[in-house]
Amino acid sequence: MIGVLAVIAILAAVLVPKVFNAIANSRVSNTSMSCNTVKQGIADHYAKYNILNYDGTAGTNMTVSATGTNFDNVLVKEGFLDKPFAPRIGSGTGAQVVLLTAPTALGGAVTAAATPAAVTDASFDLSGSTTNTVFGSAVAVALIPGVTWEDAKALNAIIDGAALGEGGTAGKDIQGRVKYDLSANTAGTGTVYVYLTHR
Repeated sequence: MIGVLAVIAILAAVLVPKVFNAIANSRVSNTSMSCNTVKQGIADHYAKYNILNYDGTAGTNMTVSATGTNFDNVLVKEGFLDKPFAPRIGSGTGAQVVLLTAPTALGGAVTAAATPAAVTDASFDLSGSTTNTVFGSAVAVALIPGVTWEDAKALNAIIDGAALGEGGTAGKDIQGRVKYDLSANTAGTGTVYVYLTHR
């Protein structure tokens, strides 16, 4: 009986961490798929109305702003999404798809602010050139507050890959479609910005 208990204890010690890792990886993968689902919904919306900042159910243009756009709710009302954007990582509150004022020209610094700021967070270095490569009238961004550094890195690895990773600055990534800045406190949480599309 003691031998059986010893074997069970050993198996538990080996398997339990792997189970928790599998659950964490599943949450990050689910968030990546949620971003892709919203991106497809936005593409369908644009194909129908030929404009990004438009509410088809109200028949009016939407205000492009830093926060509070909740564009995912509009996509739900229009029938392009089944439910609002609800990533499996982060604090669980405040996650949304926003329409930000896109920079009007190429160039400019790319940063990952702790709190949303329209022009700053609309700037994305999609190619790894260290400058903004997004310009136009509006950019759709998924905001995911309260994300740990581990989850932010894992999401970045899925969406952007190793080539557009942190690049030597622990806790901060400003290249590719995923941006975050936890460099001041890698043990804490912060907002992750995921580029979806721009027009």
